[in-house]
Amino acid sequence: MATLGRLLSGRSARLTAECTTTNDSHEMVHNRMKRACIILNETAGQAGGMRDRLAPLAKRYHCEFCTKREGESVEDQARRAVREGYDRIVVAGGDGTLSHIVNGLAAELDRIELGLLPLGTGNDFARSLDLPLDQLEAAFAIALGDRVQAVDLLRVTDQKTFYAVNAASGGMAGKVATDVLDSDKVQWGAFAYWMTAVSELMDLQASTLHLDIDGQHHDFQAYGVVIANGRYVGGGFPIAPSATLMDGKLSIVIIPVLPALELLSAGLNYTLGPRQTESIKTFEAKRVHLTSEPDLQFSIDGEPTRAMEATFKVVPEALRMAVGPGLARSS
Repeated sequence: MATLGRLLSGRSARLTAECTTTNDSHEMVHNRMKRACIILNETAGQAGGMRDRLAPLAKRYHCEFCTKREGESVEDQARRAVREGYDRIVVAGGDGTLSHIVNGLAAELDRIELGLLPLGTGNDFARSLDLPLDQLEAAFAIALGDRVQAVDLLRVTDQKTFYAVNAASGGMAGKVATDVLDSDKVQWGAFAYWMTAVSELMDLQASTLHLDIDGQHHDFQAYGVVIANGRYVGGGFPIAPSATLMDGKLSIVIIPVLPALELLSAGLNYTLGPRQTESIKTFEAKRVHLTSEPDLQFSIDGEPTRAMEATFKVVPEALRMAVGPGLARSS
């Protein structure tokens, strides 16, 4: 009987192993069989001639182009892709393009996965996702790979509610996004934001900020504020170097009123770590309500928006993104 028991036990173990292998294989086949399409923003910072470069990669990975129809917005384009049965949309563009698509799919984010090919000027959200910025084939493999992570979103409510993937920047940072020239972005890439910021240091306007940060009230005289979901703004400036996209928190950074050279020095010290400068105030929170006098001009995910008073709230793990190998879950 003991021998029979051992035989039955061994057979059971083999059957369990075979079933596990079959299930794993089925999952791999399921992942490979997902339908994917590319939405290409042909006006993005690095998108010139990109369709021809993407075509052979799309063929290799059995991925189709979702071509924009006449009169169709990128939000409509994304919704049509979902209706046509695609399981993953690869966004070929910058943070702004991804933001538009996320807003277009806000009611359907639980049905879709997104990948990102960083073709914009700043590509700050792509940095937080640990995507290669100058290796198109490697970025394509990640965008269609099996490493998918649920990441946080930033919900913004003023007259209406919309979403940001990376950051909302008000005041100085919002003005830079408005004033930076398209020609400079083409010529200088992400450095164009820095050039514009430095050129405007002598002409900054202070505002009085009233912030409710998770129920705690704060008043500041400031040149601006950044409310970030990701780590970077302005083409690689580490505004929230310890943040992850899965920590369920927003990072709030106050840009202080200082003489131009002191402000520049404070910014450079901040890149070495927020603790290197006491003049730049930082907070972490789940919810922030902001009012100001005068109203702050905002940019959302690097795109100029409008002056607004708003409530900003983190939406944990709301967006399923294909991510790079270095993106680690917050402890």
